[in-house]
Amino acid sequence: MVIAPAGRDSELICGLLKATGYLAERCASVADAAQAESSLLLGLILTDEALLGDGIDSLRLLIESQPDWSDLPVLLLSSGPSEPGFAAVATRARIEIRSLFLLDRPIRKELLVSAVRIASNSRLKQLEVRDAADRQYRSDETLRNTERLAVAGSLAATMAHEVNNPLEALSNLLFLVEHSSTIEEARSYAGLAAQELHRVSEIVDHTLRFHRAPAKPGFAEMSEIASSALALFRGKLRERRIRERIATRPAFAYCSAGEIRQALVNLIGNALDAMPEGGSLHLRVAPVTLGGVAWARITVADTGSGIRSDIRSCLFSQFFTTKGSRGTGLGLWLTRDIVLRNRARLRFRSRVQTPTGTVFSMYIPANPPLEFLQPSLIRKEGEPAPLEAA
Repeated sequence: MVIAPAGRDSELICGLLKATGYLAERCASVADAAQAESSLLLGLILTDEALLGDGIDSLRLLIESQPDWSDLPVLLLSSGPSEPGFAAVATRARIEIRSLFLLDRPIRKELLVSAVRIASNSRLKQLEVRDAADRQYRSDETLRNTERLAVAGSLAATMAHEVNNPLEALSNLLFLVEHSSTIEEARSYAGLAAQELHRVSEIVDHTLRFHRAPAKPGFAEMSEIASSALALFRGKLRERRIRERIATRPAFAYCSAGEIRQALVNLIGNALDAMPEGGSLHLRVAPVTLGGVAWARITVADTGSGIRSDIRSCLFSQFFTTKGSRGTGLGLWLTRDIVLRNRARLRFRSRVQTPTGTVFSMYIPANPPLEFLQPSLIRKEGEPAPLEAA
C-alpha cells in the first residue's frame, strides 16, 4: 500500500510495482491504510509528506494494533538532511516505528524494487509462521478433544462397572426382603438395600460433578475435588487390592475445578495402572506457602514400579505412552496443558530401586492473579517450577 500525498509519487510507485508483479494500491493517508486487513497487507511505502500532521501518530497506532504474529514492514522514502522539517519526522519515525526501512530520495527504481522484495519476503515468512502456528493450535485442540472423549469413555465404563455391583446386591437384598419370615428380618435387609442405593447415588453424583464443573476459574475446595476424583476408582481399588492412604485438610484454590479434577483423574489413573498387582495409593491435600505465595497442594503417590530416568523427559510429550495399545499417550500431555492454563505447578519424583514408587504434586494458586491469561514461567525464589522433576 502506497501513501504519497504530494505530486505523482504514488501513481509512479504503484505503476513500477505493478510492472514488477506486485499488487499495489494507493491510499490517501495512514489512517485510511489502517482499515486494511493485516493478513492481506505485505507492507507500506510512505513518503515524508504522509507523516506530517498526525500521520506519524496514526502510523504508530497502526503498528501497535497489528496482531501478535505481525511485524508489518514500512518503507519510508525520506528527503534526508536537505529538508530539515522532514529530517526531524524521519528521525522520530526511526525511533518509534519498528521494522522501518529508511530510503533516501531520489531513489533508483532498482533499489526500490529490491527493498520491496526483501520486505515482502519477510512478510511472507511471517504469514507462513502464523499459518503453521494456527495449524498446530488446531491439531492440539483436536488432541485435547480426543483425550477428553477417551476420559469420558473411561468414566462411563467405570461408572457402569461401579453401579453394576450395588445394583446386583440391591436385587439380591430385595429378593431376601420379599421372602423374609419376620418384619425385623425384612427391615434388616431393607436397611442394607438403602445403603447400596445410596452408593449408586454417590457414584452418579461424583460422575456428574466431573462433567458439570464450570469451565471458568473460581474458588474451589481441593479436598472435595480430590475425594470426588478418587471416588470414581473405588471398584478398581478393590479389585487390585490397593490400599488407600488419604490425608486431606481444607485447601481453597483459584482454578477451573473441572479441569483440575480431570488432571487428578489422569494422575490417579496412572498411579493405579502402575500397581496392577496391588500396592498403596497415597492422596494428600494441604495448604502450603512457597516463596511467599499461598498454594493448595495435591499429592498423588503410588508404590508402583517407578519411572525410568531415560523416559522422564518424554513424560509430557504427545503420544508418549508406556501402556502400549491401552494408552493414548495424551493423558499427561493434557495434564500439563491444564496445569499451565490454571497457572498451577507440577512436580514429580520417582524411584525404580526398592522401595519403588512415584509421587506427583500439583500446586494450585490460592488467590486469583491480576490477569487470568497464559501463565508466566517467571517465578519467585522458592516457588515451584511449572513442570519439574525432583
